Amino acid sequence: MPKALFFNVPAHGHVNPSLPLVAELTKRGHHIIYFITENFRAKVEAVGAEFRPYVTIDDDYFSGPGLNGTRPQFAAHWLITTTGEVLPELLEAARRVQPDYILYDGMCPWGYMVAKILGLPAVESLSLMAFGTPPISAMLKWDVMRPMMNMVRRDFSKGLAANRLSQALGKQYDVRPLGMMEILSAPADLAISYTSKAYQPYADTVGDHIRFVGRTVSDAPTDSSFSFEQVNGRRLVYISLGTLANEDASFFRTCIEAFSGTDDYVIMSTGNRLDPKSFGTLPENIAIYSWVPQFDVLKRASLFVSHAGLNSVHDGLYFGVPLLLVPQQDEQEINAYRVVELGAGLMLRKSQVNVEAIKANAARLLSDSRFKDEAKRIGETLRAAGGMPRAADEIEAFLGKHVKVH
Repeated sequence: MPKALFFNVPAHGHVNPSLPLVAELTKRGHHIIYFITENFRAKVEAVGAEFRPYVTIDDDYFSGPGLNGTRPQFAAHWLITTTGEVLPELLEAARRVQPDYILYDGMCPWGYMVAKILGLPAVESLSLMAFGTPPISAMLKWDVMRPMMNMVRRDFSKGLAANRLSQALGKQYDVRPLGMMEILSAPADLAISYTSKAYQPYADTVGDHIRFVGRTVSDAPTDSSFSFEQVNGRRLVYISLGTLANEDASFFRTCIEAFSGTDDYVIMSTGNRLDPKSFGTLPENIAIYSWVPQFDVLKRASLFVSHAGLNSVHDGLYFGVPLLLVPQQDEQEINAYRVVELGAGLMLRKSQVNVEAIKANAARLLSDSRFKDEAKRIGETLRAAGGMPRAADEIEAFLGKHVKVH
């Protein structure tokens, strides 16, 4: 049976999209050895993969140094520095295991290096958007280009240092070094993208090695104990800022005031940085939890107020839910612009958030059926792209041309 090493970074937005693919591959007989940190052991083992902890990467790999989508050049420097540190351990493991191919998240340049050094076929798990080339007309729109320009200007010296480190690693191991943007999305022979071609911006300009397979979501309840009894026939509004930059208590308080006493029932998920009890006594129509089964909530939701993380955007669209997007990072602003461009939602910048703005935009999204129609249309493209069975088919077809299985 084919054997693979899978390298990922310890972030839910990168691990979660990969797990259905790993489940499909293990079901087909692939032996997947998944490198990640201890916090993700249970999830990895639940899909049938063999868990391996990194020696030099910890659970706070991103949160410790303050890495996020607003500082890509700092992130590139951090990632390529890590690559130099972890390569000896990973190369030793790979030589011992003798895998047939390498799988890695795009933000794991060490996966690229292991594959190149050992001459193994490589498959990228593309948990972020692929880099397409916008036309001149798009480049002339300042609102669209502003977040990109902000990211390019920020930490410029770190970007230069990342390039120097990459050049040195390439020389040390006699492989082609990665450019700054490649460090953030390490190229591979085949890439599996968890979106649809209809959602991908400028899809015709990305590499033809990318396969857009959409989103796979189980229809089975993820937590049958979670009760929706209090909804009681009302429209359901779901509010979440995701798992990383979710500690803005003022945002949740603004939403409480905006939806207090309305005919809608509101479920908020604050994550583990804010205690739901800190919000005090709540209106009857609002409930706050540190965690909710997001798929189960979105199946019933009429509106999703989100931070515009790519996985959350996909989850909302998959279930045909209009989106009110409040990006917390520049990268998320790019996702939000795409949703607005497709007509499936509206965006508020953090500086624009107030009670009246939340009320007005929510009312528009809930009353104008065109937003729901477009969300459903994009959701259908995510469903129709083939999902994990197609992703596994693509990988096996690729392996059939490049691998003689041990």
